[in-house]
Amino acid sequence: MGFSKLPYLSLSDYLKEKFGGKVKKVSLDAGFSCPNRTKNERKGGCFWCDAYGSGPENQGRDWFERLESETKRLVGKNCKGVIAYFQAFTNTFGNPEKLEEIYKKSLSIDGVVGIAIGTRPDCLDDDVLKILDELNKKTFLWVEIGMQSRHNQTLKLCNRRHSHEDTVVAVEKLKERKTLTVLHLIAGLPEESEEMIIESFKECARLKPWGVKLHPLHIVKGSVFEEWFKEGKIKLLSFDEYVNLAVQFLKIVPPETIIHRITGERAEGILIAPKWCLDKNRVRNEIFRKLVQN
Repeated sequence: MGFSKLPYLSLSDYLKEKFGGKVKKVSLDAGFSCPNRTKNERKGGCFWCDAYGSGPENQGRDWFERLESETKRLVGKNCKGVIAYFQAFTNTFGNPEKLEEIYKKSLSIDGVVGIAIGTRPDCLDDDVLKILDELNKKTFLWVEIGMQSRHNQTLKLCNRRHSHEDTVVAVEKLKERKTLTVLHLIAGLPEESEEMIIESFKECARLKPWGVKLHPLHIVKGSVFEEWFKEGKIKLLSFDEYVNLAVQFLKIVPPETIIHRITGERAEGILIAPKWCLDKNRVRNEIFRKLVQN
């Protein structure tokens, strides 16, 4: 395929090849919550998570209005279309009929060429899988699952409230239905050694997802980990440590894997540490440089 000269297969290049031009994601908060948060509220959750559920900060309007407006703007700037990215919180956690209504509503907008759905492995019951299967037959779809670590003791420590075995089952179920699957991993979670992080990388590779996302642990405002960090209970990865881990990750995952993200950041007002995450270009460039050198 006609990919650029990046030392791996990037999502932007994949989408450009598939749709014949630039395609952008529009991140959305459609009002969902998570199973490990207070019922019908957004309190609690995984200890690394912020008040926005790792979604768009201060969306400021109804998700449909945001998607409609952003799609019009981006298509007007010569994008071939947009992916409606249901990002914040758990986007398969809710009444199946309501989920289906929201997904289909997003596709009613001219210029929306596909859907990406962020979720947890324990929120993919048979009713939801049936809806996703039908969507997959009608549009371009991928489902993102927060694996984060293969170590159950880490997941428990972070208040994840599911096991790695749940992740394995979820990936298998999606693959059975030929649904593209993306796995998220976080490097530098509390009490994980480099060896443990590499073990998670290898397990991710074994599962052979269509795509992957990797980023270092972020300490964000309002999270439980903010308090732990202030109390000195968390030691974050340095810039060089993360770069070296990311290079190893890219070498471990199969070469056909689509790299959706190799670093990440939150807005400066939300991110407490590490501040070097704010300069994504610097992080990516150093990863590229070391990957090519090696």
